[in-house]
Amino acid sequence: MEEIAIFYGIIKGLFSGRVYPDAVPASNNAADSAQWPAMRYTVPSGKVIATNCYQDYSPRVQIDIYANSPEERAEAVKLVMDTINQNDELECQLKTSPIFFMDFDRNKYQATFTYQIN
Repeated sequence: MEEIAIFYGIIKGLFSGRVYPDAVPASNNAADSAQWPAMRYTVPSGKVIATNCYQDYSPRVQIDIYANSPEERAEAVKLVMDTINQNDELECQLKTSPIFFMDFDRNKYQATFTYQIN
């Protein structure tokens, strides 16, 4: 899926490269604050684009950010949104506003939001 590869190209430099598809690696030690913030992106759904002869979809990308503090989480969300909104390669539309909560398994502050890639 070309759109996802382009999307990764836009975000891959964030957080010193701690941007992961599908899962944050177990090697990211929750106790080591230098390994955070980190970002995971997944494709949980998409919008189907159908014609008589061809069927495709535009992916919806979910972004999960994990940070050491609420302030760091807010800064990370702003950085991701600014980076995506300022790109010239893909048209991305914010579909859900950030939801803030605590990931008790990692003991990190989490934010989750989604973009539709058109």
